[in-house]
Amino acid sequence: MTSTPTAAPAPRRHRPLLTLAAALPVLLGACGGSADVPQSSPTPLASDDAGRSTGGPSTEQPAPTSADTEEATGEQPPADAGPEEGTGDEPGTWATFTAEPPPLAVDEEALQDDPRVLAVARFNEAFARAATADDPRDEEWLATLDEAGHAGLVEVFAEEFGRAYPGPLPYTPLQVTELEDGTWSVQGCMVTDGFSADPTRSDDGMTGLEVSSIEYSLVDDPGAEGDYLVEALYSGTINCSTTEVETRSW
Repeated sequence: MTSTPTAAPAPRRHRPLLTLAAALPVLLGACGGSADVPQSSPTPLASDDAGRSTGGPSTEQPAPTSADTEEATGEQPPADAGPEEGTGDEPGTWATFTAEPPPLAVDEEALQDDPRVLAVARFNEAFARAATADDPRDEEWLATLDEAGHAGLVEVFAEEFGRAYPGPLPYTPLQVTELEDGTWSVQGCMVTDGFSADPTRSDDGMTGLEVSSIEYSLVDDPGAEGDYLVEALYSGTINCSTTEVETRSW
């Protein structure tokens, strides 16, 4: 399997754009918290005495038990009889789970000089400098992105501006794909936590690097034929469990 784009464009992505709620560090899981689980009021249990009359002794006969029935008929229940289908002892249906995709086999040489990959590398380097300078309008960073996507990208990276980056945003590209809407997708693995540091805290440094799957959406650069600009970031679908993301210092 190679990572070079194919002739037939892939379908347009349907994953939501990363937002402030999923700003770096990017959330790795999609499990909801307790606020996401609908709460229901407990149903009161019926009292044993609810149906009894208090006016005198009851004339009702107790219902025969299984032991009484067995004694009267002499029949034994089947030894291998299990719980009936649909009872509470076991589910009538089973949940199905989607397996995580296997790691990609990547042709690193084919990606090395890909213009989309080079555009992502320029974006990551310029972003790290802009974030360290706490300047979302840094001209070098603006030159690497689509102006129409600037507000969304600032929202994604909002918590990162003002943090000190010792080098470019670490990212290992694994796949380049042309989409049917004319945009390009670069998917790979990014260090989303533990690389930058809060300069106001002495105890905040590079520890416990966390890697996540991230997708860059790129468009053609109208001012330079053959170049590309980053317009958005999405949560990726790549398996990053075996990918080593190299970190580089200035």
